[in-house]
Amino acid sequence: MKYKTTTVGADKIILANDHYIAVPYDCTALTALATNHVIPAGTVIPSNDASAKGVLLTAVDLSENPNGTIVVHGFIRSDKLPTAPAETAKAALKLVQFV
Repeated sequence: MKYKTTTVGADKIILANDHYIAVPYDCTALTALATNHVIPAGTVIPSNDASAKGVLLTAVDLSENPNGTIVVHGFIRSDKLPTAPAETAKAALKLVQFV
């Protein structure tokens, strides 16, 4: 089987430690969050408000593979995020701590 590897930039390590739980997430409908078809690691998913479900663990290239992984429990470094999480998003992400 042939496959192609495309580098979309260096992934940021957003985790503060190795204690986290992440689940798969289909990012197909999140085109508004992408720049050049890439949603950066650390983006609050699906939006930075009370509907937040998690934080994107690694960058997702929507043109290649729209499947991503979101952190639903753990410790996230705020200084590594592309945008600071809103207070309503922090309240919705009860099991995620931003340090």
